[in-house]
Parts: sequence; C-alpha cells; structure tokens
Amino acid sequence: MINDGKSDRLQEEMILESLGESLFAANLVFHRSLNSTNILAKELALKGAPEGTVVLTEEQSAGRGRMDRRWLSPGYMNLLFSILLRPPLPVDQVFILTMILALASINGVREISGIEPMIKWPNDLYVGQRKLGGILTEFNVQGRDVEYVILGLGLNVNWNPGDQEGLHYPATNILAESGIRTPRNGLLVVILRSLERYYEDVLTGRIEDLYQRWNELSLIMGKEVEIETDKEKLTGQAVQIDRKGALVIIDSHGREQKILSGDVSLKL
Repeated sequence: MINDGKSDRLQEEMILESLGESLFAANLVFHRSLNSTNILAKELALKGAPEGTVVLTEEQSAGRGRMDRRWLSPGYMNLLFSILLRPPLPVDQVFILTMILALASINGVREISGIEPMIKWPNDLYVGQRKLGGILTEFNVQGRDVEYVILGLGLNVNWNPGDQEGLHYPATNILAESGIRTPRNGLLVVILRSLERYYEDVLTGRIEDLYQRWNELSLIMGKEVEIETDKEKLTGQAVQIDRKGALVIIDSHGREQKILSGDVSLKL
C-alpha cells in the first residue's frame, strides 16, 4: 500500500476508549496542527486546566527541544504530545518525571515494536547511536511549591529522519529499527498507561524499582563522558542517575559530582 503520510491518523475517540478511566483520558485536547504542544499545555495550565491534561497534535510549526533547539517532525508520522501534571513534589525532584516518561516511552516502544531504546541523559531516547525521541520538561513554581509540570514528548515513529534536511544529529525511527509500521494510537495508549502507573509510584514514594530501571537503561552508564553545563565543561565516568534524576560522575580528580542539567556526550 502506498503511504500517503495520513494513513495512520490519530483518532481521539479510539484513544479515549482505550484509556478508559485513566487520569489521562479526562481532558484530552487534540488539534490537527499546533505551534507547539508544550506552549498550549502551559497556556491551559495557567488557566487552571486539571492534572492529567494531554495536548496532542499531528504536526507542529514551532516544536522545540531543550535550549530552544528546533524539533523537526513532519505531520501524520510521529507522536507529538505534552502532559500537564500538578505533583506535590519539591523542585529538586521534578526531574524524576522526565525519567518516568522516558521509561514509559521505552515500555510502549518495546511492547508495540519489540525494540528497546536507551536513555541518553538528561532527556533523549536512543537506539544505538541514533536519536529516537526527546523529552522537554518545563515547570512553574509558586513560592516553594511546584505549581505545574509540562512533559513534552517527540517520538520518531514512521518517519525517516534521513529524508529531512537541516538535521544536526544522527536520528532514527521505530519503523527503520524494527521493520514494523507502528500504530501510533496504540503506542500512545501504552505510553500513557505506563506513565500513569509510574506516576502513582512516584507520588507514593515507591521509586526504588524505577531508579534501578532508569540506570539499567542508561546509554552512558559506566562510560567516560563530557558534560557541558551553563557554567562549565566537565569530564568523568558516569556512575549513576540518582533518585532525583541527577547524573553522578567521578571526575578526573576522583571527586563525585552531581549534574542536574547539561549536554552529555561520550568521550572518545
């Protein structure tokens, strides 16, 4: 069958029926086209939208990743969505939510296609040395409390990134890695169901298994890495992603250092 790029449209009714009584079925906001799911999710958060709101689109005109980098994705091929959460967590634990969305995404990809991506700290999903997806986490704080968290995911499903000009990193997709054309509606449902289970574990303090899992699935664990932060460039051996989501390294002087955010690359 010839793929017209729209043969696997996202179906709101199908998604809601499959989610049932899920937290993420209560307020699904679906648009065929948006500037950015994160932008709309933040606007809705400020207007009082409830926890569990999901903003979903087929295509974005202004999708972006960390550090305002442009996120390239054609329409009707990938998954592009953002989730609004209002967790009773201290600010230094917000990054846990990035980790559990990464785990939920890995679960979905594995269940639907059989491949198992790895986590490239702090926010990417990789298969081998190629990027499969990225997570953009944004949050707002009132006083000492987290008011809301937005988790945005862009996941390459049936699109070949090699067809895209201007891509500045090696990328891949589920179709290329598995040889299977992935049903995006089903993949989204599995990801959201997994995320809901993990989120409940976080809220009830049951994070030990999650902590072990995100370390097992880390692409860089035990390897020599270089991390560029806003303030400095560090090198060392990655030894763990801690219970708050920070990367722990042993630097060249044998000192342990924790990094909450930065660009990491393998040191060759």
